[in-house]
Amino acid sequence: NRDVHSKAESNAAGQPGDIKYTARSTAPTGWLKANGAAISRTAYADLFAAIGTTYGAGDGFNTFNLPDLRGEFIRGWDDGRGVDVDRAIGSWQADELKEHSHSFKLGYNPAGTGGPEEGGTDWVARTASTEPTGGTETRPRNVAMLACIKY
Repeated sequence: NRDVHSKAESNAAGQPGDIKYTARSTAPTGWLKANGAAISRTAYADLFAAIGTTYGAGDGFNTFNLPDLRGEFIRGWDDGRGVDVDRAIGSWQADELKEHSHSFKLGYNPAGTGGPEEGGTDWVARTASTEPTGGTETRPRNVAMLACIKY
């Protein structure tokens, strides 16, 4: 049956709201750049039915927003697993480093009788910090590609 075959081909190409990445700088036919743009609720009715105002209500009447995936890493939705709780689908998180500390011994002995590990006396503890190192963000190795959403 030709209709069944056509529908299967269409489904394989993606459903409204599907995200894909491409090595191109433009969105392929049937896809839009996932760039946060406000687009028409009527012209893109299938996409609006799929994602609604999850990524922004646009003007609140005629438009809605696409997800803005430019420069973002994707994190799978927790969906009840318990490792990233209290998040809704489509919610955004700021960058963060897990709390941690570094410890090391630092000090000097003005009497010159050796450090504490050698049984010395008059050990004076000092605090110190390291010089900052690194860039402006924490990130894994990565490659930039264009995120697109099926409409």
